[in-house]
Amino acid sequence: FDLLAAIEVIDEKPAQISIGYIKADNGRLTDDIVIDGPIDASKIDDYNFMNVVENIEKTVSDYIYENEDKQNERTILVGGLRNDMYSAEESLLELEELVTTAGGNVVDKAMQNKNKVDAAYYIGRGKAEEISHLVQNISADTVVFDDELSGIQQRNLEEIFNCKVIDRTTLILDIFAQRAKSSEGKIQVELAQLKYRLPRIIGMGENMSRTGGGIGTRGPGEQKLETDKRTIKKRIYDLEEELKNIKKTRELQRKRRVSNEIPVVTLAGYTNAGKSTLRNKMCEYWGTDKEKVLESDILFATLDPTTRLVSLPSGKEALLTDTVGFIRKLPHELVEAFKSTLEEVALSDLIVHVVDGSNENAIAQMETVNSVLNEIGAGDKKLIIAVNKVDKAPAENIDIIRSKFNNIIEISALNGYNIDELLKAIDSKLFGNFITEELLVPYEKGNILSYLHDNNCVEKEEYRENGIYIRIKTTPDIIGRVSQYKIDK
Repeated sequence: FDLLAAIEVIDEKPAQISIGYIKADNGRLTDDIVIDGPIDASKIDDYNFMNVVENIEKTVSDYIYENEDKQNERTILVGGLRNDMYSAEESLLELEELVTTAGGNVVDKAMQNKNKVDAAYYIGRGKAEEISHLVQNISADTVVFDDELSGIQQRNLEEIFNCKVIDRTTLILDIFAQRAKSSEGKIQVELAQLKYRLPRIIGMGENMSRTGGGIGTRGPGEQKLETDKRTIKKRIYDLEEELKNIKKTRELQRKRRVSNEIPVVTLAGYTNAGKSTLRNKMCEYWGTDKEKVLESDILFATLDPTTRLVSLPSGKEALLTDTVGFIRKLPHELVEAFKSTLEEVALSDLIVHVVDGSNENAIAQMETVNSVLNEIGAGDKKLIIAVNKVDKAPAENIDIIRSKFNNIIEISALNGYNIDELLKAIDSKLFGNFITEELLVPYEKGNILSYLHDNNCVEKEEYRENGIYIRIKTTPDIIGRVSQYKIDK
């Protein structure tokens, strides 16, 4: 309703009328009530109801037009449903970052302090009706929940709010869809989106096709996501077949890398920890390939994995891979769809866990990353912890990390601080068990000499009368392959 009228009745006839409405101030509806009247009932036709309503709407809409970017969805966040309110508030702050990354504008937040999820409305009908007034008050376009919603919950909430409702998983998938650049990345994201969407279509009914556009409705390349159940099932099948072919190609590439015996180092970490900046800095000074990947202070700036060749202090080379960032409540559908990409992490020789030392939740973020690494079978890999952003990290943050983890390396990818020490640590982890050996290789075995040079392990080389003398420093595996040419001591 727009206005509320109270009518005084005397002798079964209207005598006086009082009209109340919510006061608008500074572009928003307030908690104050304006009362006009009492007005003699015989003069009520002189009261301009529509003028009052139009003035209120103009005050609110003018403020919205002047102060908000019309392209950004006005979004309300809803969180809570935990015993630990601090954790819920921190999670809501991260949700706000996600909304901003997706192109939305957070205009308000709501918390629900209860432990039990309501099957129909998630937060209960009473709280839902309370938020519906907030939606109307500030002309919100979208309400984002910090946990997963069922199709039925989403439908019921949209009917009460009369606006679009999405959950955290849908939001993350939407961001991934915007970030995907490679063909493989787009396939993986669309597959994850459709698998998450399919079981919710039944609960949503017609609402699914009425949600309009914007956050949560976009697939890779800004295409609108499919809403027909049968079409989605067919598309899922086609995408899975495409991924199978991509996986075969990955396996061939992996076999070639193994045959070249160049170790693979993977940069892993929480989203926005600075992995891309670190990778670019390492390649800038020690890389053989100078091409950069996107650096940005937003969540999930890098989605598609990139691999570059870097030289280490020992002269050895390694392949450096920058991967997608991890996050709390990483959707299971994403982990499944990105399995072929995440396998690259599990099959690497060394993982550098990049930590945002400036974030007060660094320990919790590290635990999230370790959990995902365990989930994809990479929990037992060789590991180096690189605490990044120490140039702007509070001392107490670093002290807490030091107290819980040994042998961390403190770096700043932005200004290059301690990157040389990180490279030395990588070198040591990969090649620390090197063995020095002397060989005498027959001249006709030029392929052996080429093999040793290809693996960057030749320290000294002399052409002698009875063959080529070579001193190498390398892994036991390579020593084993050329053991027949060892010089007896």
